[in-house]
Amino acid sequence: MQIFKNLDKKTLWGIASVAWPMAINAVLMQSITIVDLLLIAALGDIPVAAFGIGGALIAFLVSIQMAIGNGTQLVLSRAVGAGDINKVGLEATSGWIISVGFGLFTIIALWFGVDALIHLITHDDNVALLAIEYVTISLIVVLFSSLTKVIVSYFNSSKKTRIPLYGFMIEIPLNIVCSAALIYGLWGAPELGLVGAAWGSAVAIIVRFVYLAIQLNKERINGHIAGFMRVSRTSVVAHFHEVLPIVANFAVMFGGLLMIQALFAQLPVSSYAAITLILPWVKIVSMFVNSWTHSSTILVSQTLGKEDYKSIPNLVRQTKLVTWMMCAVMVTTFYIFSLFIPQLYTNLSAETITALAIIAPSYILIPIFRVNNMFCGNMIRAMGESYLIVRINLITQWVIAIPMCALLIYFNAPLLLVFSVILLDEALKFYPFRRTLYKKLDSYA
Repeated sequence: MQIFKNLDKKTLWGIASVAWPMAINAVLMQSITIVDLLLIAALGDIPVAAFGIGGALIAFLVSIQMAIGNGTQLVLSRAVGAGDINKVGLEATSGWIISVGFGLFTIIALWFGVDALIHLITHDDNVALLAIEYVTISLIVVLFSSLTKVIVSYFNSSKKTRIPLYGFMIEIPLNIVCSAALIYGLWGAPELGLVGAAWGSAVAIIVRFVYLAIQLNKERINGHIAGFMRVSRTSVVAHFHEVLPIVANFAVMFGGLLMIQALFAQLPVSSYAAITLILPWVKIVSMFVNSWTHSSTILVSQTLGKEDYKSIPNLVRQTKLVTWMMCAVMVTTFYIFSLFIPQLYTNLSAETITALAIIAPSYILIPIFRVNNMFCGNMIRAMGESYLIVRINLITQWVIAIPMCALLIYFNAPLLLVFSVILLDEALKFYPFRRTLYKKLDSYA
């Protein structure tokens, strides 16, 4: 095929060299949830359901911080492309102020309102109590996540993606050991159950922050970044306007997912536990494609910083070809995974195992649409058209998917139909995302 002959191997290898540490970073980050789930699954369906609610809430907040980091990353990439180290430091500091400000606001809000919020999501008092305890401890994770996201964005935008990778390689083993010890009371530690998973994550992310802070200071000493003290109200406001569309998009998208998960929580405990167990696996496999697209957007942003607009369409089309190859691998992986679920979760009830089998056809098909949407969405954001993505997400999620999910649950629809609301949302975005991206590419051409 002609498209394969026109592939620029040097460009693709350059993206891949940045992407593979980012992919492993993402997998390791999501693997924290997977490890916690594997450890908590032995405690029974109620702790799993509580983790599903509390974990989804914390994941939503961390996702907003990630959106701030992604917005900062695009701004930093343009500064790196222009070769302005003072601009790099200025934008990093502005990103910190915004990220930490959001973190502190959410911590205060949840400290006083978490009880009411959790009880609004679930009416099971046992599940609610465990979820509240988990969220309260996880506020520590929210605080240090706001600090680490911007540091990671700097290293990613500078194509030094291995440094965040090493940070995760420190964090993950520590998280596993601390969580296991505190959940089950191993090696003289107190037996805290679900709350132990939250403490394990908190200890691990603090250690990772210390490592990243040391590495960033080395960058400053070596003259790779400067301009921290140039920050001003004007620079923060300007950075906020750059980041706001991306944050708005993620808030709409992840807020919609959180709302859908809150609706899922109205299902029987076994059905909700099954969905809670499967969603992190769907996300962790998607991370490979997302990391490739994020690496591609760094290159696109640096190209925009150099004002080399004519190179962008060919670059985007080549990198998209690789994402479709990844899509085929993802679908195959989910199919194989569905066959081994009973062997992976041996301590769950028969009802939960059955529920996992029922929703398998839906999550196997999700990558066919999600791969396109992740790629197009990230590219459109890199090109400064985030508000278009916000409008699409508002319509597909909040106008169609969420009301449909509520109706299906209200009328006791089959579990497969309820869970397939996620698939429907992705399918509805498919064409609008493609059309928006190619329209933008035509303007560059």
